[in-house]
Amino acid sequence: MALRYTGVRLGKVRVAQEYNGETVKYDVDIRQGNCLAVLVYVRKATKEELEKNPKGKWFHQLWSFFGDEQHMKNIMKDGGDVFFGEDIRKIELNMYYKECKTLLKYFLMSGHKVECYYEEPKEK
Repeated sequence: MALRYTGVRLGKVRVAQEYNGETVKYDVDIRQGNCLAVLVYVRKATKEELEKNPKGKWFHQLWSFFGDEQHMKNIMKDGGDVFFGEDIRKIELNMYYKECKTLLKYFLMSGHKVECYYEEPKEK
């Protein structure tokens, strides 16, 4: 089965990583998918990338995913942190979505602070 995700954003994770001696911070979207949640890094294409492919305005890179609650339990059992030791600076979850209740439980068990909010999606 292929991993698929939608444009519906359940929240985001702010990550910090060392790169060439500097701390680089970036956001990873938590998206709805055909599993509990898909974590995707989304960025705009650079000018050079757009010259090579004018249709490719955005790049999506899979960062992680959680198949279901059992998957999260297994990760916790093996390592104790659902983010595998990454330097997580901030987590935000939109509690409008039912998946966020499960995500919140395991993010907190991993020792992360989570900022929760409630925002209904806007009709298009």
